[in-house]
Amino acid sequence: MVALDSIGSAFCLFFFSFTALFSLFSVLVFIFRIRPWCNCDVCRSFLTSSWSKDFDNLCDWYTHLLRKSPTGTIHLHVLGNIITADPENVEHILKTKFHNYPKGKPFTTILGDLLGRGIFNVDGDAWLFQRKMASLELGSISVRSYALEIVSSEIQSRLIPLLASFAEDRNDAVDLQDLFRRFSFDNICKFSFGLDPGCLQLSLPISDFSVAFDTASKLSAGRAMTSSPIVWKIKRFFNIGSERQLRDAVKMVDSLAKSMIEQRREMGNFSTQKDLLSRFMANIDDDQYLRDIVVSFLLAGRDTIASGLTSLFYLLSQHPEVKRAILEESDRVMGRSGSGSRSCCASFEQMREMHYLHAVIYETMRLYPPIQFDPSIAKTMMCCQMVLLYRVGPE
Repeated sequence: MVALDSIGSAFCLFFFSFTALFSLFSVLVFIFRIRPWCNCDVCRSFLTSSWSKDFDNLCDWYTHLLRKSPTGTIHLHVLGNIITADPENVEHILKTKFHNYPKGKPFTTILGDLLGRGIFNVDGDAWLFQRKMASLELGSISVRSYALEIVSSEIQSRLIPLLASFAEDRNDAVDLQDLFRRFSFDNICKFSFGLDPGCLQLSLPISDFSVAFDTASKLSAGRAMTSSPIVWKIKRFFNIGSERQLRDAVKMVDSLAKSMIEQRREMGNFSTQKDLLSRFMANIDDDQYLRDIVVSFLLAGRDTIASGLTSLFYLLSQHPEVKRAILEESDRVMGRSGSGSRSCCASFEQMREMHYLHAVIYETMRLYPPIQFDPSIAKTMMCCQMVLLYRVGPE
């Protein structure tokens, strides 16, 4: 019996010693892989934030480094990131071997509190299911007609009158980016929830939901800017600083989403409702999952549209000949009313005929992509986060 006890004790000691040594070895390998002490110019500039002296944001700095790189690829050792804008690399990661480059846990953890299991924060079957469901719904004629109805109404009843009021006072500067953010948020809330936050009314009211959503988006993205995930995780554990603000903002978003879902369940007849939430509720019973899906659509439809429109009008202000060509095309396709004024909104059929306008929009997104990068993790080298940058704008 004594011998058996001795063997058991020896085995336990050996097992725990091996586990401790293996864990230490794994940590050392991880540290050596990410090279946190790297003193190269790129890593030193990142750690000291000296890049901010010459660039307004991190993406502009990355773009500058990618332009200088003969391969269109750089390596940020302290984060274990490879950043590439090389077309062959992009095609390999996003198309040829897409299955080998999921978003990965580091990325999904960063946005998990806000997006949950939404399409932008999942991989594999969950991503495929949501993509197919979104493609089916968004591709239908009824949904497209509903979206056009919402946008046309917002343009005619709010955007044009608001711009006209600013035009009356030529000394009053207009923040187009703020207006377009309000415009896109009104539209995407109506389309997703059937909710009108009224952000683009003439008084330019401040919507609590809009502020909460903006705060949650900004602070969630800010997690990726910290030198180590441990920093924001400690703050989240103690519920302090930016993590406390994020938690409060997400609670408000959750509260509104929950109330809208409960409202729709009470109304019933999901198939007769036009908003996206109602259409998804016809196939999904999990309220939390519904919340995650719709919040992802809110994120996708707000800042991307606002950013794209702001860049478009900025470029048009720099190229008046392009603006004239767009107006000539719209007059030819849409015609003018008896009074000589232009129609403010085109139909689907008319928009298909505006080839020059399509080319202008595509070129705008090429120069100033609304989504500047796409992060992925290589399955075969899990310590290396692959960040794909598309920004190839003018010098």
